[in-house]
Amino acid sequence: MDRKDSAAVMKKGRIVHVFGYFLLILLVIPGAAARVYIDIDSPGFQKFPLAIADFRQTGGDPDEAGLSRWFPDATARYLDMTDYFQIKDRRAFLETARSTAGDPFKVEFPDWTTIGVDYLVKGVFILRGGAVTSEIRIYDTVKAEEVFRRTYTGTVDGKAEMAGRMAGDILAALTGTRPLFDSQIAFGRKTPQGAEIFSVNFDGSGIAKRTAEYALVFSPQWSPDGRYLSYTSYRSGTPAVYIKDLKQKVTRMVTPYRGMNLAGPWSPDGRKMLLTLSRDGNEEIYSLEIATGTLKRLTRHFAIDVSPCWSPDGGSIAFVSNRSGSPQIYVMDAAGNGVRRISYEGGYNTSPAWSPRGDRIAYESRTGGGFQIFTINPQGEDLQAVTSAAGGVHEKPAWSPDGRYLAAISRKGGRHRIVVIGMSEMKTRTIYESTWKCSGLAWSH
Repeated sequence: MDRKDSAAVMKKGRIVHVFGYFLLILLVIPGAAARVYIDIDSPGFQKFPLAIADFRQTGGDPDEAGLSRWFPDATARYLDMTDYFQIKDRRAFLETARSTAGDPFKVEFPDWTTIGVDYLVKGVFILRGGAVTSEIRIYDTVKAEEVFRRTYTGTVDGKAEMAGRMAGDILAALTGTRPLFDSQIAFGRKTPQGAEIFSVNFDGSGIAKRTAEYALVFSPQWSPDGRYLSYTSYRSGTPAVYIKDLKQKVTRMVTPYRGMNLAGPWSPDGRKMLLTLSRDGNEEIYSLEIATGTLKRLTRHFAIDVSPCWSPDGGSIAFVSNRSGSPQIYVMDAAGNGVRRISYEGGYNTSPAWSPRGDRIAYESRTGGGFQIFTINPQGEDLQAVTSAAGGVHEKPAWSPDGRYLAAISRKGGRHRIVVIGMSEMKTRTIYESTWKCSGLAWSH
């Protein structure tokens, strides 16, 4: 074989090797070539009928925890929060355990299509000494084919976390959407000593106290990676911005300036933070390079400029200013140039929040006797109401990481609630309620 032929063979070998490598990736990594089965962004979207059959135990200890029913019920509750699925009641099921006794993953597809089920989830589990191993499979009943399978390990005590992972994988497999079940919403809440920062999970579980400063603490902001939480605190007697490392449990001050120091959101790349400072005698907006401490003033106006937030690409900033005579929403570029007003309806508009999708800015507007949530596009067009006075006062909007939900603080009848609003149906779900006043919201990434 001459040198030319040898080179050709080697080149062919490399191609075959690379092709084989990528084929291996597709085979071993679930979702590497994932297909989106449900288009939740289509204009005529309707909830898709989904059934979750009782899980079958295939070995191990007696199921004293009732996992056979618990897993499908818990997974269904998670999926119901998304507003994407119509979960079928098991009382409508036609398929019986007897017809599939020999194979727990056998599917009598006509039994499911007859009752209008488009997608079916089946699961099995083994329970040994408190350890649980479970497998789920998803089927397209119309095409009579399996579309996804995965195995999970955990414990009986950690079964809720397992159900959350199952629901997240079902959501991702069918819609291509990142699940939010492990995301958290931070908020300020009044305490006998002042106020502290708390957080609650998307499903309303896991309420946690994030600060213990025994002072007035407010304006929580998550870093993009979720490791850090910044906020404004009066722990030293005057307002200053602090960053808490949630992993190392270490807190440091980042704004030693006189006057007002208000924490704003982190930039999408996590390198900067927006602040509202009155160090120069007037409330203005600044950006702070977190690593170096370099401060840059972005607004220069005799009016009050506050409540800044980034666009998802980090190229623009929305903020509130009363330079027109009343608080209104403005947009400028990240360097502080090209300021333009985008809100004209309502005499008091504040608390802007830019959707991660980039297409909408949510804010609160005073209407009647209280505030309600509205959204508008960045050009100042297509104003839409999200909440109404029938549900009480609504303040401090915060977008979910995927831009499909808004969190807000609702006040009615002396109760303060953290609510999540699904933007597709404007369906509201309460995830936290208290008699203590709540303020400021931030949704983890």
